[in-house]
Amino acid sequence: MATAMVIGIGGVGSVIGLKLHEYECFDRILLADIDPAFAEKLRERTKSSRFEVHQVDALQTQKLIDLLKDSKVTVTLNACTWQTNHSVLEACAQAGSHYIDMAADIYSPPGVKRPGKNSFEAEIERFNHAFLAKGLAGILCMGMDPGAVNVFARWAMDRLDTATSIRVLDADNGEVKGYRFAVLFSPETLFEELGAVPYYVNNGKVTAGKPLETEVDWVRFPDPIGLMKTYAVAHEEGVSLGTYPPFVEKGVNYSVFKYSLSDKVYHIAKSLAYLDLDTWKKVKTDGVEVAPIRVACANLPKPAQLGATVMDGYSCVGTEVRGTKERKRVEYFVYTMDNHREVYEKYGYSLTEVQTGIPPALTARLLVEGKIKERGVMMPEALDPEPLMDNFSREGLKIFVEKREVERM
Repeated sequence: MATAMVIGIGGVGSVIGLKLHEYECFDRILLADIDPAFAEKLRERTKSSRFEVHQVDALQTQKLIDLLKDSKVTVTLNACTWQTNHSVLEACAQAGSHYIDMAADIYSPPGVKRPGKNSFEAEIERFNHAFLAKGLAGILCMGMDPGAVNVFARWAMDRLDTATSIRVLDADNGEVKGYRFAVLFSPETLFEELGAVPYYVNNGKVTAGKPLETEVDWVRFPDPIGLMKTYAVAHEEGVSLGTYPPFVEKGVNYSVFKYSLSDKVYHIAKSLAYLDLDTWKKVKTDGVEVAPIRVACANLPKPAQLGATVMDGYSCVGTEVRGTKERKRVEYFVYTMDNHREVYEKYGYSLTEVQTGIPPALTARLLVEGKIKERGVMMPEALDPEPLMDNFSREGLKIFVEKREVERM
């Protein structure tokens, strides 16, 4: 039997906790947060003795190390914001726990990281040796996108002889009622992404685009979503998939993450960028240091509160891979799609939270069962995709595959 710890018990962290609770391989599940209110609610909801609630600050590395060692934690799932990654990675490396997170810092502030390097690369460079030395896996960015979409890319790539391009495509036509404006996942993360330089790979080179002005085009998603206007947005997989050596060796020279945006979201994001309110860099006002993005989002509802307010609508997230097989041009589109209302009624959480929470929970289970054998710190495309693809749908993440073949070259 194994012990898991989920740190950061918001909407996604709660979904992860509930999924882990379904797995018999975990006899203890620690729910950790600087504010344990949601963790207490989750434990109360289930009445389960397998849940333990701990108050902990993810940035206090030594206290994390002590908790992980004292509790003999097998795998740690970090559902906090990316600012905590290095602290939790360090704690896991020292305490001997596998590590899974859902996001990384997506761009490179001057003087912090080398030009052209995303922080998932910095995390691999800093922690890979320590994890390998202890026989541990550190799986970065293993949510929905990034995360499952990287696995989709690997699954498609394994079925091609050569490949040229990878596009991750994300569209949503759901609406929230009862609020003038709301975001289905972390609003800080959304506006940070929309205001950041959208790095992508073009002609084999990491390329810096302009926020909400790069790779703008219309994409036809599966019905009932249909035609949507999409933009290149700063996301880890927009770079990682186009620079992963085995993919490059097969010929990939283009990768991008594209997000569909309503006009309303587009204009709000542009306004925040113009006012420099989409940054975590603290400013001093009235004698208090605050991050502008936290102020901009302070009055928005928490994503964990929104499930019941989402009207009917669909989310579609997938990966398009173009290449060749036996001298035929082949295009795969591997995706998940589901209905907001139906998912909320089934799980009690929003579709976005469920889509993001299932992949890391499943990955944790496969790790402790020995079905994920890779070790070291890596992005999800480095994993064997078959155990994950075999289980996604039965875990609640519906998977669809469209394959198109063109005449011989």
